Amino acid sequence: MNAVLLAAGAAQTTEPSVLVVAGTGMSLVFLVLILLTFIITLQGKLFDALNAKKQKAAAEAAVKSQPQPPQLQEPMEEPPFVEEGINEEIVAVIAATVAAASGGKYTLRAVKRAGGGRGSWGAAGVKSGTEPF
Repeated sequence: MNAVLLAAGAAQTTEPSVLVVAGTGMSLVFLVLILLTFIITLQGKLFDALNAKKQKAAAEAAVKSQPQPPQLQEPMEEPPFVEEGINEEIVAVIAATVAAASGGKYTLRAVKRAGGGRGSWGAAGVKSGTEPF
């Protein structure tokens, strides 16, 4: 039995001192923290470069998408046809809206009131809704 205990005792090695274990653990932790700092810094620089590229592309797109000033057209030979009862200011506003919306491509030729009254379905609805019970 003593031989077994002697063999087990010989197989044991001496443990490192507490200072070596603590020093190795702390140095390993600090090395990993330094490595993480470098990785995070590298990611920050990478994302800053990507954001700068996107901002540059957005600025170029904004310059390209700026509306072109409308091209001036020659004055019309005759004024637009205007139905009686429509104010001249209303005609001017409609003409300006058409010119602004089309970029100067289209001009106003006539202003007429929309067809008044109801259609056949509307009239049938009014009739059925107002019949006595």
